[in-house]
Amino acid sequence: MFLDVLFGVLPLFLVMLIGFCVSFAPRFPDGVEPALNVFVFYVALPALLYKVVAQADVSAGVPVDFIWVSTLAALVFALCCWAVFRYLVRVDRARALAGMLSTSFGNVSYLGIPVVLGVLGPQAGFAAGMGQLVHNVIFMVGFPILAQLALPASGTSGQKPSAARLARTVRNALVYSPVTWAMVLGGAVVIFAVPVPQPLNDTVDLLSAAAAPGALFVIGMSLRRTIQRSNARRAERRTGAAGSAPARAAKLSLGIMVVGKLVAFPLLTVLLLRVLAPDLDPLWVNAAVLMAAMPTSATAYIMAQNDTGDGEPTAVAIVATCVLAVLVVPLMAQLVLT
Repeated sequence: MFLDVLFGVLPLFLVMLIGFCVSFAPRFPDGVEPALNVFVFYVALPALLYKVVAQADVSAGVPVDFIWVSTLAALVFALCCWAVFRYLVRVDRARALAGMLSTSFGNVSYLGIPVVLGVLGPQAGFAAGMGQLVHNVIFMVGFPILAQLALPASGTSGQKPSAARLARTVRNALVYSPVTWAMVLGGAVVIFAVPVPQPLNDTVDLLSAAAAPGALFVIGMSLRRTIQRSNARRAERRTGAAGSAPARAAKLSLGIMVVGKLVAFPLLTVLLLRVLAPDLDPLWVNAAVLMAAMPTSATAYIMAQNDTGDGEPTAVAIVATCVLAVLVVPLMAQLVLT
């Protein structure tokens, strides 16, 4: 199992490595990454999710146990992370929220979907799509709302929470998301048996084929910028020797983020699934576990910086979890996948 999963995910991480390496080339200036990211998020990834949903076997529906147990695992784990950072590491509320996000919110779209498809096969596409939707809704909607309520004067805006701001958060994460509409459209096609012209299907196939390599390539390119940004902010905030209390707290926080994201979260998901949903189809169980085991999302940095004003720990966690995931994910698969 370990070698099977390793060989399944290794090409994905190699594409990320290629993206990281070419980001240093003069032919790939800073403007390339944002352009590629827009293409992947608004075109290729929606095409892939539409395709996997439209071609899925939905005769049995979406397993309710998958939805509510995955949601429960994410919420329980996020709450535990908040408590650990706030009361064990003893950081302020802003950094505790950023730590919670970094340890809980994985790269379920750009990396999770390719990994699930690579490990479990194309038949797991529907489960992968639903899994990323659950995680994205929880964190991309829930975290900004929580940050607005807990830190009304923090972040980059400094605005107080209001019903209008909360409504905009929900709208931007759901209504304006092309990923959401792609899955809704694919669901409508498969549920109502809508005939789709073959040329249109072929076009979707071409675009969806670019989703996985494009997303992984963008992740690799973004790692260089993340490293540079983290180094710059760390240099600005350096206040003492390496053995100082702030430095020790930062190292402890990073260790918690890495172990929590790559090990503790998937293990908690396995435990809850086996206790609360023992009869769930193994395909859905494995998809839920792999989604939980994904490294920290690149989007988490933007959210942490915007909503708490402190994205530096998240940037470090992104790099560390991405590097270690190439070995940890196959190892976790060997131990817990059914």
